[in-house]
Amino acid sequence: MRALSIAAIAAAIVVAQAPAFSQVSLLFPHGVASGDVRETSAVLWTRPSRSAPVTVEVSADPQFGSLVFQRTVTPNPERDLTVKVLASGLAPATRYQYRFRVGRGSYSQQGAFVTPPAADASADLTFAYSACSDGGHVGGAPALSMGLLDAVVAERPDFFAHLGDNMYPDSSLVPNPIFTLEAYRGKYKEIRSIATFRNFMASTSMITTWDDHEVENDYDRETVDARRWAEGHRAFMEYSPIAEQPGGRIYRKFRWGRDVELFVLDGRSYRSRHVSKTAACDNPPGGRVPDLAPTLPAPIRAAFAPLVPQMRLPVPSGCLEALTDPNRTMLGLSQKLWLKRELARSTATWKLILNQTPIQEFFANPYDRWEGYAAERAEILTFIRASGIKNVVWLTGDTHATLVNDVRLSTFTPPFETTGMKEVVTGPIAATVFAESVAGVAGRAVVPALLAFLTAPVPQGVGMSCAVMDRYTYAKVEVNSRARTVTITPKDAAGRSICRAPLVITAAP
Repeated sequence: MRALSIAAIAAAIVVAQAPAFSQVSLLFPHGVASGDVRETSAVLWTRPSRSAPVTVEVSADPQFGSLVFQRTVTPNPERDLTVKVLASGLAPATRYQYRFRVGRGSYSQQGAFVTPPAADASADLTFAYSACSDGGHVGGAPALSMGLLDAVVAERPDFFAHLGDNMYPDSSLVPNPIFTLEAYRGKYKEIRSIATFRNFMASTSMITTWDDHEVENDYDRETVDARRWAEGHRAFMEYSPIAEQPGGRIYRKFRWGRDVELFVLDGRSYRSRHVSKTAACDNPPGGRVPDLAPTLPAPIRAAFAPLVPQMRLPVPSGCLEALTDPNRTMLGLSQKLWLKRELARSTATWKLILNQTPIQEFFANPYDRWEGYAAERAEILTFIRASGIKNVVWLTGDTHATLVNDVRLSTFTPPFETTGMKEVVTGPIAATVFAESVAGVAGRAVVPALLAFLTAPVPQGVGMSCAVMDRYTYAKVEVNSRARTVTITPKDAAGRSICRAPLVITAAP
């Protein structure tokens, strides 16, 4: 009943504003979207079905009695007919409606967004975030449900942050993945052919970043094919409501009044080769299978050995040195310096980092996460703490699980220090859940053992306050400016809280 009521509410919010389905499906088959919304501007996106002039209209009146912005553009076939318009001259803290028009009266679906308050204004904020939306089709129909997005729409968030893996060209649903510009574009069109996804895009604005699947699974910039990366980046920029930046840069920041600043990372475009793509951690040496938990203490490795025979073997010589090599990077020098500088300069009460891969430690297959770039991880966490930067929270996707924990400098090795920061990992929107992935790699019996390890208190485990590995999830974030709190509530596809209690953080003075 809960899921059905949420779906009905979500549909009513959008359908009540939408023109006739036949008109929309013919002229604007891939919907509308807004993103990178600032105090006085917003990026508005659509893709019409033909290269004819398109006019975008923006109004604070749901009936469009008067317009605050209007512009006509002609879709460019070189950009696959995608249209992005920067609507300007808007007012802070205002809810706007927008639509696209072909000719005199053929309209797109109607969308909505809210502009942030002025930078000196104190205001509450509610938003949601998740990641990993595989819209792959089998036999002409979506293979996975996007129903979680109905629950997001029913929350009526001020915006939604999509933390990457916006589509999957290498989905397990597709037997022969193709990595070309046209294939990438086709995957974006495929997911936007799903009515639930289109209604979600129209319902609120988005802050979007990318992760690996926009190019290929678990890629790093050092080893990925350069042309493949460029074409994946091009398609992402074409199909995302994201402002164009010099050099195609994706990392950026946003302000929500006096209380919140959001830092959007790009953890893919500049990262060094994964250690797992070398032979340094192969176990047994030369076996071409990386050790599943090379940084796990020997007693805990021994406890897992009956279930994971590889744990009986010693960690290969040189593996830990490779993982902690200070010459390896996830963010690249420019982005790392940008993050440090902007965090230090921020006057916002809350600094929320929108992050692709987890920065908390949980040891299992660490190569693609921050744990696989241990020196840079320690550098950034130490900088934040040593600089006295308060009220930093990490909001993360990628893992296809909900994981809530402290961000520690080290969990099992000296100096056993915490940073005072929390991280909430959530997702997926629609993709293979973490429990199934673990079962596929290490066997189904490992799943409950891993869950017990994740939730056991330190030093028996890593002490997560919440670990859910078998459901599609998102997280709702509520900032209360008067109480100086952030409340983060992970939820399932029916909009139900999945942890024993929300994470509530009170700002340090």
